[in-house]
Amino acid sequence: MTNSTNIAILYWADPFGYVPSGIDSFIRGILKFAPPDLSYTVVGATSDPVSRPLGKEVVKEVNGRELRLRPVVTIDPSSSRTRIPMTLRYMHALRREYRQGRLDEFAILDFHRIEPALLFLREPRPRNLTLHHDNLVSTRSAGSDNMWRFAPWLYDLVERPVLPRMDRVFCVRQSAVDRYLATDERLAGKVMFTPTWMEPDVFNAGDDVESDHAAVRQQLGVASDTALITTVGRIDHQKDPLLLISAFAKVSEQHPRCQLVLIGDGTLRAQVSDKAAETGCSEKVTFMGSQPPEEIARVLRASDIFALSSAYEGMPIALLESLACGLPAAVTDVGEVRRVVEHGVNGMISADRSVDAYAACLGEGLARAEELRGSKCTDAVVPYRPERVLAAIYENHRRQAQRPG
Repeated sequence: MTNSTNIAILYWADPFGYVPSGIDSFIRGILKFAPPDLSYTVVGATSDPVSRPLGKEVVKEVNGRELRLRPVVTIDPSSSRTRIPMTLRYMHALRREYRQGRLDEFAILDFHRIEPALLFLREPRPRNLTLHHDNLVSTRSAGSDNMWRFAPWLYDLVERPVLPRMDRVFCVRQSAVDRYLATDERLAGKVMFTPTWMEPDVFNAGDDVESDHAAVRQQLGVASDTALITTVGRIDHQKDPLLLISAFAKVSEQHPRCQLVLIGDGTLRAQVSDKAAETGCSEKVTFMGSQPPEEIARVLRASDIFALSSAYEGMPIALLESLACGLPAAVTDVGEVRRVVEHGVNGMISADRSVDAYAACLGEGLARAEELRGSKCTDAVVPYRPERVLAAIYENHRRQAQRPG
């Protein structure tokens, strides 16, 4: 039997819950596709304290692999804000785990936010950090809900001692890689770009799209000829759902038989509902809440266009998943979307982030949906399969496991 290397993923993820988060999806993929010589445990969160209680390790088998979760904090699956920020709650719990020796079994430590890494600056074990946004953008964007937006200069001070102490820094934005390498020579050889990916076993064009088309519309209670505009993700400031609602209200005037479907939950749900009422399109907006991946894929296959109205992004997994289902996208020009969306070929890219510009983008995408959908969408995401993308992460862990201790 092959001895496996124990690796801790230190982030408040719940891989067994349906928390609407790209980082959670990223971590689930690492667990699901891990090779047998690497063993991962998420020292994370529970969104269901009854079935996954705090402090008790949970093990589930998926695809013949054991997935492990050790929850140290609770998280609201609706992504509602708490009085004490999750970052601080998690760091407090993680510090306790560290001091009590409950992290000693792990040979490698992986972080998905920079703040918890502050607790491990003197740690001799290999440490890796994955940054899911260009933090120069996310800490300064007008649409940011990042706590560092109140003092972005302080975040810059935190970055300086942390990044050089990491053995590897993966960035989901090429702009972040370029900036780090240009401004800090200590990061040469440490920082590299990594894209995200989609799971082709779940997100694909399917064999019976017509059946999905009819069943989903029946489920939503809309007519069979209703055009569906679908978005997937947290309903929060980063995703800018208020822009989407305002643009959709304009589009629905030109396309009266359309429905906007929001999959996910978050802090702005009430505001989005109020905005839909204010713009007179409440009856054309459906909130589905958080859903399992299989249900998301079914709705995407039945939809006419995918909407992404974000203020900033890394490389949004939900966009890759929609394209993998053959669904064209109407997107704001953020993050790495141009790696997979070609304007007028498999989607539309908004000229800017104004309501009028995004409404024009969404409306044209809807009008040309049949022309844009299909193989032009699925072909765009072929390079972003997990076995290709995750190979660099797994190989990095193997190299670190062989390093003299």
